[in-house]
Amino acid sequence: AAASLGPSSRRKREKGGGGQDGTSAALYVDRRKSKVWNYYTKLGDAYVECNVCKKQLSFHNSTTTMREHLVRKHSIRDTLLSQLKDDQTSESDYAAQENTVKRSRQMTPPENSLYHAASCSEPRTDVILELVLEMIFRDLHPLSVVKDKGFGLLVGYLEPNFALPSPVQLGSMLWHRYNVVKQHLERYLQTAQAIVVCAELWASRLGQTYLSITANFIDGEWRRARCALETQQAHEGEAEGDLGEKLCAVLSEFGLSSKAVFCVMHDSPRSAAAGTQRLKNAYGWSSLCCAARTLHLCI
Repeated sequence: AAASLGPSSRRKREKGGGGQDGTSAALYVDRRKSKVWNYYTKLGDAYVECNVCKKQLSFHNSTTTMREHLVRKHSIRDTLLSQLKDDQTSESDYAAQENTVKRSRQMTPPENSLYHAASCSEPRTDVILELVLEMIFRDLHPLSVVKDKGFGLLVGYLEPNFALPSPVQLGSMLWHRYNVVKQHLERYLQTAQAIVVCAELWASRLGQTYLSITANFIDGEWRRARCALETQQAHEGEAEGDLGEKLCAVLSEFGLSSKAVFCVMHDSPRSAAAGTQRLKNAYGWSSLCCAARTLHLCI
């Protein structure tokens, strides 16, 4: 295999410390790894999981099915997927392209007026906009990050002709993305014969109390699923009194009836004891306490 490589490829392989153990080959595969993996998590050797809708797909050393899923299910533009396609060039071609880029950077300093004349095409604008939006919700940045001077200077240097959207525009795009994911989650929840609703109270560093509601079930393919339905601000005294009403309201938003609930899982023995009889009488729901939490309190 080493004999089939070109001179530049062999030098690159030797520089990376490649040998019989195949280390350099692994580094090479990772280097040109498709960016479609930004939307997936690999589960073993035969399955991958979509980070958006948590759907699991079969994986056979090809990302074609993964890209088609992003287009059909999540309405990601073809212009974005064109940036996610696998790099099919050989290693020697990759090295030649890399050398060409280096030479062009050396010949064209940033101060050159031709450097700033590069235009930002419409497909590239759409891709950058999608990536900025993904950076915000994936890394939990505020929408006002597009107004920060440092971020503006960075984007302006990388893409001078790209106009950053306003926080209002980003907010509208974010709600659209949320509604798309929510619709897929609604259809996914309909496949569950019964769900366990987990109600967990937790406090932020600022002392504010929140209630997180998650649905746990076994889907049609016998896989364990855990879906976050909602997180809302609450007060401990109020949360125990109207927990049943809050759970029903959240379930109705996803098209689920109270009969779909097998039981309600509480995060502490105190909340479980307080709501057991009330939930049983009003909705017919059984109540359980988290075993891990109970063991932790015992210790």
